[in-house]
Amino acid sequence: MSPLKLSFSNGTFSKYKLEENLAAIQKLGFENIEFNMKSVEVADDMSVYAAKKLINEYGLNCLTLHAATLPVKDEVEIHRAVYYGKISADFAHKLSAPTMVVHSNVSRRLPQEQRNMLMAKIFKELKPYAENLNLKIALENLSYASSGFGKNVSELEEILGIIDCEGTMGVTLDFCHATAAGTTQSLLEKYHKRLCNVHLSNRVHIPFIEETPNLKDFIAKLQQYKYRGPVTLELNRKCTTQEILQTKAVVEKVLGGG
Repeated sequence: MSPLKLSFSNGTFSKYKLEENLAAIQKLGFENIEFNMKSVEVADDMSVYAAKKLINEYGLNCLTLHAATLPVKDEVEIHRAVYYGKISADFAHKLSAPTMVVHSNVSRRLPQEQRNMLMAKIFKELKPYAENLNLKIALENLSYASSGFGKNVSELEEILGIIDCEGTMGVTLDFCHATAAGTTQSLLEKYHKRLCNVHLSNRVHIPFIEETPNLKDFIAKLQQYKYRGPVTLELNRKCTTQEILQTKAVVEKVLGGG
């Protein structure tokens, strides 16, 4: 059995009511989930306890939580980004998810000086808040289509140099984003020791209908680096049940060395 933990992002079913969302994941045969804050209509104490109850009822393990994100463009938006981040951290803590996936929370169109100032102010509040809840923050590499900043090693290094001088944060490697950007190898080489989570899908978050050389090489590299964390299927909302099941079967076969 592979030491990698197959998981599924409930963001795929974010248009469903939460109970339908989690029921669908259980029916597909998954045991582990990444809870995406997009799946919550109202983020408050009542909704987090309802989410916890449903996760327990369906026998699911919440391995990671994807924070609500806001690519900030000016100082006026800092408060809202921090608020979203702290609410997400509260959810992660109460859902017993040890890792919270975050983005840089700044727009890629900003000048470097302004970008770095905004990141510093956001994470000066968010990082200690999460650490006090014993959460590991894991910065995700973004796609070229994203309005946020952080798509390659150079940009991630700039971000971490501003918000994580102590080197305590982790990294979530999104295979789909990295494949499109041609950065998979460089990201793995640079961050394999900090890797806490993997997002897995084919290009533009479509399903894997069959094994691909890139997928097999990527999983082999994870195993070579002795990665032991979640491998989270993060598929777009247009995927059918059959496509999700096909992707699950393909990934399980590759994880098992088939």
